[in-house]
Amino acid sequence: MTRSKILIPASASIAAVVILLAGAAYLFDLPPFSAKRGEIKAGSVCDSLGSTSQTVKALQKILPDEPSYSFDDDVNIRVDDSDDSYRSDCFVAGDNGQLLSARTEMMRAEPAKEWVSSEVREHEPEAQSLTSFATGYEGVASSNVAAVSVPCTTEGQVPGGPYNLSVIIQLKQHREAGRGKLREGLIELAKNAAAFAHQKARCDQPSKITQ
Repeated sequence: MTRSKILIPASASIAAVVILLAGAAYLFDLPPFSAKRGEIKAGSVCDSLGSTSQTVKALQKILPDEPSYSFDDDVNIRVDDSDDSYRSDCFVAGDNGQLLSARTEMMRAEPAKEWVSSEVREHEPEAQSLTSFATGYEGVASSNVAAVSVPCTTEGQVPGGPYNLSVIIQLKQHREAGRGKLREGLIELAKNAAAFAHQKARCDQPSKITQ
């Protein structure tokens, strides 16, 4: 008895494989069937991140694609001109955990190098990747962190000497983009947050923030 063979055209085999792969991609939520990127709404963004329109654009530039984004903002304002307790914390999260954190603190003024060493380097494991950027006073950034220190109060207004505002933005998860683009977006966020804080912290010194 002779068995007959059924020949399947190569094109049909390829089509079957494509269908199987597409099904797997859909099942496991992989591209091109992964969830669409959620909208970053201006009304939801942390106030402490400053200029809404610029902030939204910067966030879109650096945050990974998530179906939705949540913002948690906590701002501790100064009670009076002798108070040194101004502080704000903004946390941005997606379905896969925390994406970004932004902290602004009012602290005693110190030389720029000491501020970078004591406040910024702990947030960037690759310390050598931190490089300065133009902001009018002091700013350093990498593709993971951007920080700005700006003058706030003059000598004698708050006990202990002059005070600065220290802004540190840390990117925990990011979209697929070049390091330069990520750094650019973080710098914009840091400047915006510094401008907001300088206005809300009742500072009497010029901010010197350049946009």
